[in-house]
Amino acid sequence: MSLPKIRMRGIEKDKHYFIVIKEFTESRKKIQKGSMGYFNRSETEELSAVVEHCKKTMKVKKEDLKEISKDEAELLLEIQDNSRRYELIQDEKLFKSISNLQINDIVKVRWSSGTWVGIVKNIKNSPRESGLKLQGSLFQVELVEGEDHKMKGKKIDKDILIDAGNIIFASNTEVESPRTNDKESKLYSDGDTKNWNKSPVGSPPQQVGLSPRRMGREKSNEVSTLFLPSVSTSDYSKNCKHYASKTHNFELSTPSSPDSQLAESENSALEVESMVEVKLPNNAIVYGVIRWIGTPEGHHSRWAGIELDYELNDASDGTFEQIRYFNCEQNKAIFKPLWNCKPDARFSSTVPKAIPNSPIHAPVKTAQDCLAIKEDVPPVREDEALQLMKGRMKGIQGHYNSCYLDSTIFSLFTFTSVLDSILHMPGGHNEKIQRVLREDIVNPLRKTGVVNADKVTKLRKLLGCDTFISAEKDPEEFINVLLHEVLAVDPLLKIRSGQKIQESYCYQIILEKDEKLSVPTVQLLLERSFLSCDLKFEEIPLCLLVQMPRFGKQFKMFTKIMPSLELDITDLLNNALRQCFICGEVAEYECAQCLLDPTLNPGVIKQYCYACNNQVHSHKKRKDHQFRKFPYPRDVSVRSPFPRHRMELFAVLCIETSHYVSFVKYGPGKDSWLFFDSMADRIGDENIPEITDCPQIGDYLMMSEDKLAYTDLKQLDGFAKRLFCDAYMCMYQSPRMCLYK
Repeated sequence: MSLPKIRMRGIEKDKHYFIVIKEFTESRKKIQKGSMGYFNRSETEELSAVVEHCKKTMKVKKEDLKEISKDEAELLLEIQDNSRRYELIQDEKLFKSISNLQINDIVKVRWSSGTWVGIVKNIKNSPRESGLKLQGSLFQVELVEGEDHKMKGKKIDKDILIDAGNIIFASNTEVESPRTNDKESKLYSDGDTKNWNKSPVGSPPQQVGLSPRRMGREKSNEVSTLFLPSVSTSDYSKNCKHYASKTHNFELSTPSSPDSQLAESENSALEVESMVEVKLPNNAIVYGVIRWIGTPEGHHSRWAGIELDYELNDASDGTFEQIRYFNCEQNKAIFKPLWNCKPDARFSSTVPKAIPNSPIHAPVKTAQDCLAIKEDVPPVREDEALQLMKGRMKGIQGHYNSCYLDSTIFSLFTFTSVLDSILHMPGGHNEKIQRVLREDIVNPLRKTGVVNADKVTKLRKLLGCDTFISAEKDPEEFINVLLHEVLAVDPLLKIRSGQKIQESYCYQIILEKDEKLSVPTVQLLLERSFLSCDLKFEEIPLCLLVQMPRFGKQFKMFTKIMPSLELDITDLLNNALRQCFICGEVAEYECAQCLLDPTLNPGVIKQYCYACNNQVHSHKKRKDHQFRKFPYPRDVSVRSPFPRHRMELFAVLCIETSHYVSFVKYGPGKDSWLFFDSMADRIGDENIPEITDCPQIGDYLMMSEDKLAYTDLKQLDGFAKRLFCDAYMCMYQSPRMCLYK
């Protein structure tokens, strides 16, 4: 007789277990889909239930729940990711197969960045503190062969211990597969038929008398003695491979199979910022750039959100099924399963990176995420940056249009102490906001590498204006409100205009359009803006935040701007010792009209000593120039070359249309660059922040303006294109002034 499969024990007595299938809020606490709990039988629609991670009993509604047996609850308990629990419970066929697994069943699992075939060796209890008084179920699996093309032939000696969420196929799945022939049937009937039970066609052999799942846990030590002498472990493993291979191939032949979509997506090896082509139902091929990859609400496979090169009537602005996943112009966004996308054949030389095999799920918040850190934490060191900060769910988690604030705080505080004084200054205008910024955001960010959205929302609510809680803002608005109106910090900039001194926290570059400038540097733009407006720095700024010449969020004066790695402000300082452009002696005159003279190294500030000024302006083409004399230190004994005052670039905020991201330098090394996006992905109601290392940015910033000017935008690296084309604010610090302030 055949061994019966395990049957669920049903709901024990009056305790009923459930899993949340519809997110709800109770007593200001959000209960996510995938959360588990139990209640006692009630005839009313509202139940009094115990939910994991919640200290108090709460009211729940039946329509938000799905009842499950105790065995099912124990299977799900060990899956710590709520979204993965929810996905598994939705896949009834797979979940039923996992629930019925027995020792010696064959499974396919995801493990160590690969897909493996394995044999269930044991099923164990694992006590897990959840408040539900359950023992979680774990599977001990002996890996036999890697199914992934990188894993084939790779052997592993020791067993692994996994939860149900790692299993993607089980051999006991009931499918209408073709009948096997006699030869294949005989494969599993070798040996003493009196000892092996008569398994269904195509199933691996089962040992008579082997206990169901619960009893199998207690007999793990006996498993090794259960195999008959006529069937060795190695032979059995070969049979497992053969069986799993056939079952796997059958599954792949089904168009709707999730495994089919997974395999095709793995072969595509695409990532965010990859240039792709997509074939539409009318056989037309469209081209674009992937802006988002993830699992949309209500779907089980990975999709790509693509910003097209041109508009389509049926395209969106980055929304899919009424949920926004990224931002772009109207009628330029489409969403397609990732397996339906191919690398853009027009740029076949570009080799995309491989995408991870493991599914991406929403983060599970822990008590640690809610703790404030009172002790001062210094900026993250260069040698620790990648290990601490790189990856998904790193940085500051975005929530309700907070990207302007997330990217600004991350850029200003993670790797530099340039503005740390505002975190500690005594007698601040609002000490509560100062404490929240320091203990809830900056210190945790530097120590743990991540800050959840709740802490940022707490800061936004304290800023004194309702629009900061949910509306779209710009970085300079947040900086001005935080530093000026809330913390009453001294202005970062003191700029002289004639006889008046203006104070501000950011500087907006203002200048007339020059068609001859194709790729200007920030150095050139700042100098031209100061000269055209007759401005000078009254003192060397500690931190200089420069806004690029763009108006609104879409109009850009220049297609590309080169962020200068160093900003030399020597010639923009009032009463500073400056050098004659020609002879190198102390200068006392400057001329804005000479700035564009093609015979005088155009673009460089022109300042002259008395003799050189007369000589230059005696030329017939320059006689009408309006040069001016500026004050300078007299009776100063300094030899050429004169000291220069330079500021270092430490971050660049970028925006394409309505979403801010940032490139941040995490050390003095040329390649020490990270890219931060507080809303890189979205799963359910949770935004997933991500930090990516982009060392190639250092090489691009070393390019000459001429070379960059003649570089086709489509040939640029995805990060470089974003940096040069979408720069909104460049952040500079003065290493010298950091020692004094």
